Amino acid sequence: MKERGKAIIVGWDFSEFSERALDHALFYSYQTNMKLYLVHIIKRKSDAEKIKLEMQRIVAKVYQERGKHIDMIIRCGSVSRGLKLVAKKVSAAVIFIGTQGVRGIQNYTGSHALKTIVDSSIPFVIVQAPREKHSRFSLVCPIDFRKECKEMLYWAAYLARIFGAEISLVYPEYNTQSRILKTLANVNFARNYLNNYKVEYSEVKLNSKRFNEAIVDYAKKKHADLILTITNRQTKVQNYFSASKIQYLIANKEKIPVFCVNPRKDLWLYGSYK
Repeated sequence: MKERGKAIIVGWDFSEFSERALDHALFYSYQTNMKLYLVHIIKRKSDAEKIKLEMQRIVAKVYQERGKHIDMIIRCGSVSRGLKLVAKKVSAAVIFIGTQGVRGIQNYTGSHALKTIVDSSIPFVIVQAPREKHSRFSLVCPIDFRKECKEMLYWAAYLARIFGAEISLVYPEYNTQSRILKTLANVNFARNYLNNYKVEYSEVKLNSKRFNEAIVDYAKKKHADLILTITNRQTKVQNYFSASKIQYLIANKEKIPVFCVNPRKDLWLYGSYK
């Protein structure tokens, strides 16, 4: 299983929420040995020297307290575009941002925040709360009728390998025959995929009418460290984030971190993902 990047990025704005994102990112960085970058986007170039000094203090503090060397990058412009440009430049595997919820994300990256996440070819991890320490890393991977959800399996298997994670495959009990058949086909694909990588997992059926709420409730019950989710491939942001779907997961009431994956168009060229 090949790495899909060489670095981890943390969107930094000196808030307590970005500090939480950094704490989560440090945990991932220790396990993967990926390089870690703090990225701060400024509006005026004249602020660069002042920000540089403040970030140097943060970097020094992390090294002193955590023994981890991290790099910092300062860019001028919009946060959404700046994060993606830096991510591309350093070959980032994932971007961490801290937030109070959907409104917090909008405050952090502007009114196009949700579109920023789904337009990115690099996954985002949305962090709301401090990292909880559990005896074993646990993640919840929802599978439904969309073929795009297969893309999450790479990350589920990858995280299972580096963390020794416990994976819960959760899927809805639909009433319509077409969705039942498509979902079962995807679940069967997931079984074969995870078995191929010798990944341990369990399967759980959840209520389809309130599937996303059921996902969060189950994740809370399992003391999950992470919920994986997939966006759609439509271009309109309103199709990505309805109030009862992805938006609900990102701003979930239990404040469980969410690993947001966007389907990669190149993967759909391969037969195994069709």
